[in-house]
Amino acid sequence: MNFRFPLTLLATAIAVILPAAAQSLLKTYPLEGDVKNTRWTFLASQNPSRYPDTFPGMRGTMTVALPGYGAGMGLYSWTGGYSLKVNQPSSNTSSTQGFDIHQVVFQLDVTWDPATTFPASGGPKLSYNGGNQQIAATLPMIVDGTRVVENETGVPEMEDIESFSYRGITWQWDLSGLPENVQTVQIHMPFANHTSVVGAQIDVSSQFVNLAVEKTPVELWRETHFGSSANSGQSADDFDFDNDGLSNLVEYALGTSPVSSTEGRSAAPRAVMTAGRLALSFSLPASPPADAIYRVQVSDSLSGWRTLATKTGSGAWNWSGGGASGVTLGTAAAGRVPVTVADDTTGQQRRMMRLQIAY
Repeated sequence: MNFRFPLTLLATAIAVILPAAAQSLLKTYPLEGDVKNTRWTFLASQNPSRYPDTFPGMRGTMTVALPGYGAGMGLYSWTGGYSLKVNQPSSNTSSTQGFDIHQVVFQLDVTWDPATTFPASGGPKLSYNGGNQQIAATLPMIVDGTRVVENETGVPEMEDIESFSYRGITWQWDLSGLPENVQTVQIHMPFANHTSVVGAQIDVSSQFVNLAVEKTPVELWRETHFGSSANSGQSADDFDFDNDGLSNLVEYALGTSPVSSTEGRSAAPRAVMTAGRLALSFSLPASPPADAIYRVQVSDSLSGWRTLATKTGSGAWNWSGGGASGVTLGTAAAGRVPVTVADDTTGQQRRMMRLQIAY
């Protein structure tokens, strides 16, 4: 991914409709040991508190905080979070008796406003046995499955929306190290505005098995912002989702949000003059992505680019131009470090510089 700078300067709301239950993105994971689950797949109701449609061994409720509500588009959050609570019965019969919960798996079939970061406020938190522990899901979020539903709502305010994208999202908790015997769990999921859930599921098991597939840093970043780890569609490296002139890969490397045009424009590299030489000025996060590779290059034509400075992740800048290093680092502020890289040549009639980003 390249930015070229010639020396010419020489100086809204989203809403959704309910897809058929048969299209649910909720999965059956291969859990181990004793297993129980609770599933909600019909959430279109004016009652914001929903009881599960299936509960083999566990019962619970799913609620969206006011002014959220249930409607034809699912369980809809306006500003509040979702809460799910399940418990095992106290019966000692072999088919229903409780066990010590070592793993909790939480799934959503959900769509959200693409202009907001997902998930909000760091994602879901879990408490157990009626307490307020608020344990975060420390394992990676799993994104598996996307469904596009055409807009057939007939609502005038949504006439310009062609379709809605639903995604299957999974989080998991490893509770095997807790000294307590865990019998009940509650999950709170904070959301930004305009989020709709059409399906949810909680699975618990007596043994822990990691369901997450290892993903690269850039794949995890794509999931956070676009709900998909794939290098395609709106999450593709060369796609500019927020139309700020910076592709997704550039925003990843510069530490800016790919869904906020304001952030991207303010951080875009720019050409400046320093001590009579053309220079490139930009800022990087204090802790850049470990796999991001930065190269500042120079040329007097559109071919034959020569590298002046290179940096990988949090490593130091390596100068490969002539003479003393032309890299100057400014004072870090608000988690960002200003960088200026000057050309190693003066007096050229035509000169271009670019920032090349790879991983």
